[in-house]
Amino acid sequence: VTNKDVLQKAQETIAALQAEKLANEAAAQAVIDAINTLPKDVTLTDAAAVQQVAEQYAALTEAQQAFVTNKNLLDQATATIAKLQAEQAANEAAAQAVSEKIAALLKDITLHDATAVEEATVQYEQLNEVQQALVLNKAILDAAQATIAKLQEEKAANEAAANVVIDAIA
Repeated sequence: VTNKDVLQKAQETIAALQAEKLANEAAAQAVIDAINTLPKDVTLTDAAAVQQVAEQYAALTEAQQAFVTNKNLLDQATATIAKLQAEQAANEAAAQAVSEKIAALLKDITLHDATAVEEATVQYEQLNEVQQALVLNKAILDAAQATIAKLQEEKAANEAAANVVIDAIA
């Protein structure tokens, strides 16, 4: 046998490739295990954990990533977090717009402010439950509504009294 050195080199290459494969599988297994620890139904409170696992996956080499058999679960969790974050941002923006409308109401409400109070009320009522919970100045709107109702009652009573006097004069 004259090419024993070629055979020995091939055997060394095979051993090195097998060792590399085992190392790649071990690295991938750590990420597989991390993915499996993520909750099935992720919420915004899981965002940091999902991000950490995504970073672990990204740190793998392409060869190691090929051994990650549950990457689809990570992709789903990442997509869910992105969707939830977008929803949260939209909810916060909607609530902020109503909060600003409420904040613009004067402290000394008059009947001239009835339209502004009604507009703020309609905008608040159009928010969903999550968005309404984010409106921290709802008490100001409630007080403005109560003031407008009281002023309207007083106006009606004053007009009724005036009509009595007018009728008595006539």
